[in-house]
Amino acid sequence: MTLGGIVSGKLADRYGYKPFLAAGAFVWIASMLASVFCTEIWQFFITMGVMQGISDALIFPPIVALPAQWFKRYRAFTTGIVVAGCSVGGAIGSLIYRQLITEVGLRKSLAIFTAIHAFCLGAAYLMIEERRPAHKRTKIVWFDSEYFKDPVFWSVAGCFFFVVFGYLGPIFLIATFTVEKVPNLHDMLAALPVVVLNFSAALGRTLVGFVADKFGPVNSLMVAITLSGLTQLVIWMFVTTYGGIITFAILYGFFCGCFISLVAAVVARIYGADRLAGLSGLLLLFNTPGYAVGAPLAGAILSATGNNWRAVAGYCGSVQILAALSLVYARLKREPRIFAVY
Repeated sequence: MTLGGIVSGKLADRYGYKPFLAAGAFVWIASMLASVFCTEIWQFFITMGVMQGISDALIFPPIVALPAQWFKRYRAFTTGIVVAGCSVGGAIGSLIYRQLITEVGLRKSLAIFTAIHAFCLGAAYLMIEERRPAHKRTKIVWFDSEYFKDPVFWSVAGCFFFVVFGYLGPIFLIATFTVEKVPNLHDMLAALPVVVLNFSAALGRTLVGFVADKFGPVNSLMVAITLSGLTQLVIWMFVTTYGGIITFAILYGFFCGCFISLVAAVVARIYGADRLAGLSGLLLLFNTPGYAVGAPLAGAILSATGNNWRAVAGYCGSVQILAALSLVYARLKREPRIFAVY
């Protein structure tokens, strides 16, 4: 997704968002239909890996950038509401999937969700409209040396590079952590921390977006990433009870995904909104290494240390603190006043 996002974002800035949303929706529905007939793991890799990755690349940059065309005062808040849908869908979808698979099996579950996704994507397409007229769309600049020569860009890019390395570890491993720390749990209770984390993420992306409109998106991004890292270093590293795990899921979920919802607002604040989708896609490109190896690296640390969860929490939390520190240069270079809204 992140590799294709830079291309689709730049093309969407030039030719409009809706054609790419339609193409992404078509590829997504095709991938879901194809998954119904998959019988081998490699087939699911193509349908739910490659095809849905292409679909995400077509849809996500325009979706994140679109609210900035309509809102200025509440830009981060509205983007947060949009991105919160990812978390709400993940939380509700996982619960429904679990029940459907038990009741009707994998194939029928996938077929049912294909119909649900087709309805949701069709409704979303009809609701979406660009505010920017066609004649004001910017020309495509595939390689903009202005950004690559700017230390501020590399400061922001460094933040987005490091943050994902610490972001996915808890999300992928919290279910395993729960089963190990609190054995003999019912399957539903073992999966509950993931659901709680997703719901909390939806709330956090929305409310942090609201706060960002008051105190500045760059300030809010830096604080959110710092608190995301600290919840791992201070809470996850030491929890051993089910209540503690749920508390961690709530707090970590609230702050962990805010970098996704704030990317468009940060870009608009630093560089303006003219090429928002393309530049948002470019910055999300720096997430690629973290998405690819962040969670496996956390798993490797867990295995190499003999299931030392504190080592995993230390790694994930520390790398997110490093991401927040990477953003300090951009913040102070653009706005030297420490307590200024920026």
